[in-house]
Amino acid sequence: MTDRRLSHLNAAFVELRSHIPRFPYEKHLSKIDTLRLALAYIEFLDDLAHTNFMAHEYIARSPKWSHSELALRLRWLDWNYFLPH
Repeated sequence: MTDRRLSHLNAAFVELRSHIPRFPYEKHLSKIDTLRLALAYIEFLDDLAHTNFMAHEYIARSPKWSHSELALRLRWLDWNYFLPH
């Protein structure tokens, strides 16, 4: 793989990491952890889109998500930030 392509790939991972929930103390996620977390987050958002619940309510009511690593990360979010002002 050329240096340029590798540079583009690394930049894409940096961008992806900026869109997934992370703990405040996390400095860096590996590429595989980033991909796994991104896939889980996309699946969660798709599931959430088919409900009438707010995200934190859905996590609390869903056995699938309530004890997942993603749910732990999502609990760190300030949900009021996402409410309409």
